[in-house]
Amino acid sequence: MPSALELIRRVLLVVGEAAFLYLASRLLFEGVLRAAWGGSPARRWLVGILRAPGNILHEASHALGYLIAGFRVKRVVPFFLDREGRGYCRPGTRWAPWAVPWLATGFAALMPLLTGAVALWALSQALDVPEDPSALALDGDWRRVVTILLEMDYHSWRTWAFLYLALSIGAELAPSDIDLERSLPALAAGAAVTIGVIVAFARLEALAPYRHGFDLHLGWGLSWVSSILDFGIMALAVVGIPALILAWPLRGR
Repeated sequence: MPSALELIRRVLLVVGEAAFLYLASRLLFEGVLRAAWGGSPARRWLVGILRAPGNILHEASHALGYLIAGFRVKRVVPFFLDREGRGYCRPGTRWAPWAVPWLATGFAALMPLLTGAVALWALSQALDVPEDPSALALDGDWRRVVTILLEMDYHSWRTWAFLYLALSIGAELAPSDIDLERSLPALAAGAAVTIGVIVAFARLEALAPYRHGFDLHLGWGLSWVSSILDFGIMALAVVGIPALILAWPLRGR
C-alpha cells in the first residue's frame, strides 16, 4: 500500500506528464502540420487528411468530458465543417447535480490528452505495432526510440496505419490556446483537492478504517493514468521525430 507522500508524488508526476505530453503534441502540430500547410490545394488536402482522425477524436473527447462533468452536449463540429478550420464542442444544459460550469469546461478541455493517450495505446495493441509493446510502456527506454523505428516492418500496412493514425492523434492531443486557459484552473483545483484528500485520510482518525482501501485504489488509478500518459509520450516520440525531420524543409514555403 503506497504512503501518503508516495501518493502525492504520483499526483505531481501525473501533472508533470500531462504537461510534457501537451508540449510534445504542440510541437508535433506546429512542426509538422503547420509546416506542411501551404498555398497549394494539394498541401491543404494533405494537412486535412493528416488532421481528420485526430481532430474528430479531439472534439469527441471534449464532448465526453462535458457529459462526465454533468452537462449535455449541444453541438460537436470537426475542423473540416468549421469555417475557421478549428473545430469546436459546445455544451448544453446540465443534467447532473455535480455539474459546475468552470470545472466542467476545464475537465472537458483536458480530456483529449487522456483519451488520445488511451487511443494510442489501443491502436498499438490492435495493430501490434511495435511488435514489442513494452518498448513504449512505462519502463520504456527513451534511447530505444531509434531502435523501435529501425525494427518496424515497413512492408506491412499495419505499420503505416499506426504511423498515420498516431501522427494524427498525437498532433491533436494538445488543448488549443483557449482550452489551455480553461483547463489550468481545473487541473490545479483537481490536483489540490486530491492532495488535500490524501492528507485528510492520512491525518484524520475518523477516516482510518477506510484508509487502506482509499490508498490502494487511488494508488492504482494514479499508476494507470501515469503509465498511459507515459505511453503517449513515447508514441509521440516514435512518430514525431521522423515527421519533424521530414517536415523541416517545408517550413516557410
